[in-house]
Amino acid sequence: MYFQGYLKVAAASPKARLGDPLYNVKAMVEILKEAEKRGAAIICFPELCITGYSVGDMLFQKYLYQDSLKAIQYLLNNNPFSGVIIFGSYLTINDTLYNCSFVVQKKKVLGIIPKTFLPHTNEFYESRWFASGVNLIKDLKTVRFLGQEVPFGKMLFENETREVIFGAEICGDIWAPTSPNEKLYANGALIVFNSSASPAHIGKDEKRHLLTRSTTMKFNSSYVYVSNNASESTSEVVFSSHLLISEDGKIIGESDNINFENNCIYADIDIRKLHFLRRSNSYFKQTQELVRDAAFQRVRFELEESAEYVFEKLPEKLPFVPKDRKDLERITEIQSASVLKRLDYVGTEKTVLGISGGLDSTLALLSLCKAYDKAGFDRKNIIAVSLPSKETGERTRGNAKLLAEKLGCAYREISIASEAEKQLDLIGHDRYEKDATYENVQARLRTTILMNLANKEKALMIGTTDMSEIALGWSTFGGDQIAMYGLNAGLPKTVVREVVKYYREVYPETKEVLEDILNTPISPELTGSAQRTEDVLGKYEVNDFILYRFLAAGDDFQRIAYLLGKVFGLSDKEAENYVKNFTARFFSQQFKRLSMPESVKILEISLSPRGELKMGGDFYPPQT
Repeated sequence: MYFQGYLKVAAASPKARLGDPLYNVKAMVEILKEAEKRGAAIICFPELCITGYSVGDMLFQKYLYQDSLKAIQYLLNNNPFSGVIIFGSYLTINDTLYNCSFVVQKKKVLGIIPKTFLPHTNEFYESRWFASGVNLIKDLKTVRFLGQEVPFGKMLFENETREVIFGAEICGDIWAPTSPNEKLYANGALIVFNSSASPAHIGKDEKRHLLTRSTTMKFNSSYVYVSNNASESTSEVVFSSHLLISEDGKIIGESDNINFENNCIYADIDIRKLHFLRRSNSYFKQTQELVRDAAFQRVRFELEESAEYVFEKLPEKLPFVPKDRKDLERITEIQSASVLKRLDYVGTEKTVLGISGGLDSTLALLSLCKAYDKAGFDRKNIIAVSLPSKETGERTRGNAKLLAEKLGCAYREISIASEAEKQLDLIGHDRYEKDATYENVQARLRTTILMNLANKEKALMIGTTDMSEIALGWSTFGGDQIAMYGLNAGLPKTVVREVVKYYREVYPETKEVLEDILNTPISPELTGSAQRTEDVLGKYEVNDFILYRFLAAGDDFQRIAYLLGKVFGLSDKEAENYVKNFTARFFSQQFKRLSMPESVKILEISLSPRGELKMGGDFYPPQT
């Protein structure tokens, strides 16, 4: 199954009988039948799974080799799987045995890759039976196998469009200081499949995690690791049954229970995201210059686009939101460190910020308290200012005051109602038309007052605007778009909400008021408390999803619309409207980002024009 850049892969560990190739292949066929129903495009089986890994000196016996050839022929003749199959067996060349990975599709053997690094320590003694293929492949490019002329040696497998490129290595190859996968990835492979026979012992599963996560993170790639299970032999070791699928440093599929029966896991690999990450990875470009190898054979395999895609696991609905409490704590530490350094540089312990009773200013105030506590500063040096207009609701106004009091900060209330009217009169506005000018006068007036107060108090004026608002341009140019330092600019609204929830435990005295703030509809309250931000922008969780898919995953807007239907259950029209609204706002509002205040990066992306997002202020949006 391959659709919209997603590829379904499978890792399978079949029930096995040592030295019984036909039995083992028939077990594989049963798994292949299910994999075909599930829509897998590529499936990988363990090392030496045709004979079993532990056959020992019977590998020298001609009968076992002949039985393995007959079993592979049976597989080709009775293959129920339309995709690519990767499995382990061995090959005899000039009476020398080579432990190999076989890649087949339907009745054709696409390629045979010999193992490079043969383990010969502890429970392993492979060099007793096999030779490394490292020297043989320099001269031998094809072999005759079951009546077919088959590519042999170093190779990459690619579909017609070259969107999907994969390679294969065998067990110990990944454990070597310089692994074959490094050259495979550097020369274009997005996925490497490892047919393995790996015993279980305490701590080894974590080592497999470390290896696969590290290599896929470095190469913006995917790795499929497949070990045999305990069914073949427990004479000296118990084989781990470990199935592991990693993508870009994360485990996306795993089964680590020791078992004796057929077992298979599936995962969705985001091919387009991997391509995007590589295009934007300067290390990958430089690696190609050092490790490019023209000796790789390029082998074509068939991969048809599916009509639809059935996800094993839907993409994250809230991709920015940390899944671990430690990450939430880390966010608060980064925010604290950022503002403390700036205060130290400016030479003050005083800060000024506007508080509205909304999520963003609430988080900024909480983060300042955390920073002040860490530095031993007096919280009374945090001047929390409420700037109500006649449009401000009592609920938010009351919550702002209560929060400041609970936290022991200095609280001031400065009404802007009369001054806003003077400003409107000054420019000839009738005061009654609640248009953009009516709203922006209030926002700019608040910023001016906060800036002036900060000057008077010799304080740093803290901006509270978050990343979602910055992405969508939901701020007033010269108003809340400006500050002396932006504390929340590295966090989208969905994360702001989660960090505020986290602070309920850090400062339990604020729990009740924070609950009410969390339950208050998001509103700028510039035309009244009934004004709803999400009525204009759409739901923040959807917009944050679009932002992530666009900037972190590199998705085009057609794909994003497709995913909105899958993840949020939106209709085609609803998804299209979200994408159009986001696109129009994101590109047209870059001019505000170009002069945004300094702020630190906290998540994997940032919208800072200085640190990350390089784009002109007059960039035309794509036609969606």
